[in-house]
Amino acid sequence: MFVVRLLVLSFLAAYSVSMGKIPSHELNAFGVFISMAAVVFVPALYMLPTIEAWLKSHPNIASIALVNFFLGWTLVGWVVAVVWAFKKAEPQVTPPLTKPYEPMFATAEAKKFKVCPFCAEDVLLAAIKCKHCGSDLEK
Repeated sequence: MFVVRLLVLSFLAAYSVSMGKIPSHELNAFGVFISMAAVVFVPALYMLPTIEAWLKSHPNIASIALVNFFLGWTLVGWVVAVVWAFKKAEPQVTPPLTKPYEPMFATAEAKKFKVCPFCAEDVLLAAIKCKHCGSDLEK
């Protein structure tokens, strides 16, 4: 389909530019319209790689458009943009999901706590003396 778009746009751009070279007093209304259509067809031909990237939903469309816009006036830049537009996007490899880290030993959060009535710090439930303030705790 790209070749068809390229050929049609090339023909329309060349035809409209050649009609624009004829003096306007020698053209009828349709000839003037075709010669003015060069304003549409020539930029469309120039930006054809960007159009192709947009039609294919290429993930790098912005980069392709920048290369096409700034380097497309050279044949090499235009061909690079066309090749890039047709290059398949590489699939993004995501690492497999692993189980979250589980500690081998019981952590402090897993133990049961009680609050010291004197200093309001957490101490183990089995404690008889507060490790923070040194006061005796009730069982």
